[in-house]
Formats: sequence, structure tokens, C-alpha cells
Amino acid sequence: MSIEASIEKLERLTSRVWRTNSKEDPLGHLSFNEYDYLKAIQSSAEPIRLTDLATELEVSKPSATNMVKRLERKGLVERIACLEDARSKRVRLTEKSRVPLSSEAHIYAIVATKLRAKLDESESDQLNQLLRKALS
Repeated sequence: MSIEASIEKLERLTSRVWRTNSKEDPLGHLSFNEYDYLKAIQSSAEPIRLTDLATELEVSKPSATNMVKRLERKGLVERIACLEDARSKRVRLTEKSRVPLSSEAHIYAIVATKLRAKLDESESDQLNQLLRKALS
């Protein structure tokens, strides 16, 4: 089986787990880009500067600003003053987006458990190492 087919099967497995384990998806109405922005903001250890968010997502600063404004209107993020630079703003998730994004960890844990069930410990470690390498 090709890597493309394997990736597709993994995506289908993840979709099935979402359907069977998530009562409703409160963020399901978001576009892929909106969701990607939220995940980038979530992955930052502290509120992220707009410039850093644009760099992380490989978009222009005006594009990042427009998307953050859209997410802000939906109540999913908020902009706060940057203590280091008064001209800059930082972005963080609101409770409205933080809770559903945190609950996703449960879904991915189920997918990981299903994958581990077919592998021994060594294979599981190897898969993890290969995925980290390929996705870095």
C-alpha cells in the first residue's frame, strides 16, 4: 500500500472516531483555515504575537490580522496588549474555543489507542519517531 493510501486510511479512521465519540462538534462550522489558526494559537505556550502567528502559518501579517478579527467576532479569540511592545498585540483563545479544542485530545487518544493495538511497543515507538521526523 502506498503512503498516500495509508494517510487516507488514517484520515478515515480519525473521521470514524470523531463521528462515534463526539456528541456534537461545536467548532464544526469553522473553515479549515479558521480551525488551523485556532490550533496554532492553542499550540503557543503563551498568547502569540500576530507577527509570530503569521510566520507560523506562513501567511502575510494582513492576512493573519483579518483572520484574527474574524475569529474575534465569533468570540473564539481575543487580542490583548503586548507588554514588550505597545504597538503589538497578542492573541489567545477564549473559553468558547478552549474547551472544545481541549476535548479533541480525547479523540486523538482513541485513534492512538486503536493504532497501538495493532503494533507491539517497539513498532509503536518507531511509528512515533518516524511521524515526528516526517512532520518536523
